[in-house]
Amino acid sequence: MESPSQAPHSGSSLWKGFLLTASILSCWIQPTSAQSDSFSVVPNPPYGTVGSSVILDIQGLSQQPPSYTWYRKAVIPSNRIAFYHVANGQLTASDSRLNVSSNGSLSISNLTLSDTDDYFVQLFDPTSSEIVTAQGHLAVYETASKPTITANSTNVMENSTLVFTCNTEHEGMNILWFFNNKSLSLNEGQYLSDGDLILTVKNVTRKHAGSYQCEIWNPISSNRSDPLEVTVNYGPDDILFSPSPAGDEIRVIFQQSLTLVCQVESYPPAQYEWRVNVTVSPEFTNNTYIIQNVSWEDSGQYTCLAWNNVTELSVSKAVTVRVIEQPPEGGSGSSLSGGAIAGIVIGVIAGVALVGFLIYFLFFRPSGGASEHHDTEHKSSAPNHRQTNSDSSPNRTEEVSYASVNFNAQKPLATAQLPSHTDTVYSEIKKK
Repeated sequence: MESPSQAPHSGSSLWKGFLLTASILSCWIQPTSAQSDSFSVVPNPPYGTVGSSVILDIQGLSQQPPSYTWYRKAVIPSNRIAFYHVANGQLTASDSRLNVSSNGSLSISNLTLSDTDDYFVQLFDPTSSEIVTAQGHLAVYETASKPTITANSTNVMENSTLVFTCNTEHEGMNILWFFNNKSLSLNEGQYLSDGDLILTVKNVTRKHAGSYQCEIWNPISSNRSDPLEVTVNYGPDDILFSPSPAGDEIRVIFQQSLTLVCQVESYPPAQYEWRVNVTVSPEFTNNTYIIQNVSWEDSGQYTCLAWNNVTELSVSKAVTVRVIEQPPEGGSGSSLSGGAIAGIVIGVIAGVALVGFLIYFLFFRPSGGASEHHDTEHKSSAPNHRQTNSDSSPNRTEEVSYASVNFNAQKPLATAQLPSHTDTVYSEIKKK
């Protein structure tokens, strides 16, 4: 039988066991918490860099709570990473890289990419008298190192396919492509794949020749590759002549110079051959054919042949050269034939001769009447003179004629004074 003195002792033991059980349960049973809208977790700096440190600040908290508990991924006991008691400054952390300051901020040193995650802080809010939780996200990035760019070929033909690859040691980087130092805008036949690390260009044209680069970037850094030069072989295309022919014909003035230029697009540059009336001219091996002092024999057909040793394509074109005479100065530039010029000269000479003949006939032909008057004057000049003085009756009708008599200069006589030069004397002759 149990002694009375032992009964109180037994009741005390039961009470102590109950209290111990309650204490243990209180340690494992977490109180229900609410998500806080009044404060938040903000990384400082906004992004973490591998190898550096970051601080997760608690913002919006008006009063200091008695303790701070930090979690990662989710608010469950197994994800608790740090506990800080404000009164005694005691810190319990799951990693030596973690530290909690007196204001509850969590610092993480020597960051790695795996530190990227969601972080939660739980505390007792004296204002609301409840346990509240705030959440923030930490993103950790690497500093971008220079990428490299490779291609399936850097010397391609038109209409082939190009494939570029951007090579980087980083994961999760953003990729940009550049063409001739400008951001590449994808056109028809161009597309990206494998997280933008591969650029494919189908149906390559000469416009795709140039410099290609890729750039990797993240919120904290960026780096661009060295340029990769791509050559596109093409042509030759259609030939154009200079000077430009009019109806497949080029006119050149006799004894002037002529320079024919055969223009064609090709890479690498085309090789050339010139033919004159089907005969090869070996002295001209580039795209220019020069004729100094053009002669009539230079008229004919000139053919330019261009070919590309890489593409193995060729093209040719012919033009007719016509040598013409020098047009009249100040004229319209048209030329006259030799027969036309001779006809004009003969017509001018005939016209001048006809005008001269008319002038001579009208003004210089000698008159026969003058000789007769001359003889009459020598025979009867004296009698007629007397008759003129006696027959001066006013009632008689008289016919008066005038004759021109020329005297030649002779030696003077002793009794008569003669003119010293040829004089013209008019005599009045009356006829009955």
